Amino acid sequence: MTVPKPSFYTVFCTVLLCIFTIAFTHAQNLIPNPGFESTKPSVTKLTHEMQNFGKIKDWSALVNSPDMFHPETARVNFKHKANNFLPQFGRQEPRTGEGKVGMYISGGIYKEGIVAKLDQPLKAGKFYYFHMYVSLAEGVSKGCTSSIGSYFSSRKPRITPTSKLKLHVESTEMLCDYQGWTKVCGVYKAKGTENYISLGYFGNNPKGRSLKSASGDMGNAYYFVDDVMLLEMQVTQNLIPQDVCSMVLDFKDIEFLNGESETDSVVEKELDTYIQYVKLFKVDAIKVSGFANDAGSEFENEIMASTRALNVKKYFIDKGIDESLIEIVTAEEEDAMQTADPETYNRVEVEIVAPK
Repeated sequence: MTVPKPSFYTVFCTVLLCIFTIAFTHAQNLIPNPGFESTKPSVTKLTHEMQNFGKIKDWSALVNSPDMFHPETARVNFKHKANNFLPQFGRQEPRTGEGKVGMYISGGIYKEGIVAKLDQPLKAGKFYYFHMYVSLAEGVSKGCTSSIGSYFSSRKPRITPTSKLKLHVESTEMLCDYQGWTKVCGVYKAKGTENYISLGYFGNNPKGRSLKSASGDMGNAYYFVDDVMLLEMQVTQNLIPQDVCSMVLDFKDIEFLNGESETDSVVEKELDTYIQYVKLFKVDAIKVSGFANDAGSEFENEIMASTRALNVKKYFIDKGIDESLIEIVTAEEEDAMQTADPETYNRVEVEIVAPK
């Protein structure tokens, strides 16, 4: 099956608690400050606490006044402080790190959005994987919607309360979870003129339920946003967008049974998640490190660790991964044991090195 037209790319993915988790270097993420962790040290005074977004590095408010949630907010010398500002929205923890942003997703004068310049322009005809994580704010929201996503443009858009821009990637299901984080995901085909990404909703009538208050006002669907990602894809033939959006993007060490070095079905299933990623996105290298403390002597453990790493490398090659990308790394087990859980000595670490 070939890739469908862009209008069919949008795919909604509910966040699942992934089995695989490890510090993992993705292919080049084109989003600057994707987790909203970096702030502007030069911003020391803002006119009003309810307009605090200027403290976030690389991003700017696109329409109205989205909010920054970050410990650095406490360092800002606001001219005026509004009572209960920020806590009123809810106490949802950031998905990762310390930063997140918040915005109203609604029509008319209440809608909010943010914009950033991409780290590099998109390439004509190339396909890009996009996702961001959202969580409904329970403190002020009286409804939920599916109308939130991303918009790509050559210049910073001029958004007004009456703008009706159609999002390029938009959720296809209701986003009503205020306890966890939900992934909005899709694949976008670039025209080659895109330099900016905008997040929010820029139409007039969001698709949702209970978006109108008793008085008929809009603006009571407020979302936190975190962990934005945009990756260039290198494989598009036979691509099924649903598979791309449901793939594992968080990884952990590959565990081996005591005394075993072969890649059994359990190990191979975990390795397949790396293989899917490497085939879809450009990477510079795959570093494989083996570890063992179950073979006997120090020398025997070194042999076991090396064998495990070589078997993982062989499996990657058998599955079509370019051998020149794969590097066996010799690690000092003593150093590894200082940080590893005792039950994880018998493992292989796989590190994906992103392009610079």
